[in-house]
Amino acid sequence: MKNSAILQLSAKYQVAQTVVILAATMALPVLVHLLPNINGNLSGAVLLPIFIAPMLATFIYKKHVAIFAGIFAPLLNYLLMGRPAPEMVITLGFEVVAFVLLLSWLKNLKGIQYLAAPLSFLLASLITMLGLSVISNAEPVSLWLNSTAVAIPGILLLAILNIVLMKFKK
Repeated sequence: MKNSAILQLSAKYQVAQTVVILAATMALPVLVHLLPNINGNLSGAVLLPIFIAPMLATFIYKKHVAIFAGIFAPLLNYLLMGRPAPEMVITLGFEVVAFVLLLSWLKNLKGIQYLAAPLSFLLASLITMLGLSVISNAEPVSLWLNSTAVAIPGILLLAILNIVLMKFKK
């Protein structure tokens, strides 16, 4: 009887799915960073691999699965592999969680649902840059424009995945 209750709770909270998405959120950036730099930029900054698994989770599972991955993947990657840089752990975690929350809202809005992922990324990165500017006295607009220009291939990848997921959702 006790095992049955545990299994029911595990299914309700999608524990297995959370572990898989967390592992994918940790592994994708590691694999992408094995690629050479793209136009002088880190391949992860260009292709945005840390957003892919949480994006899939947001479309397929409950929201907490993606949020959990967004919070813990940067931290666990740092603890296990020394990457991302320490100053990026919290920033990246915040950005992925903001992305997931925005995506979970925008994916259900008619008219923009097919562009929900790229819009969510753009808004999450802007919010993150604005927050960083308060802390570090940096110029948020130029920082955001520069990082967005570098990430155009990744934004396009998110857009393509968004369209594919919306087609399969129906």
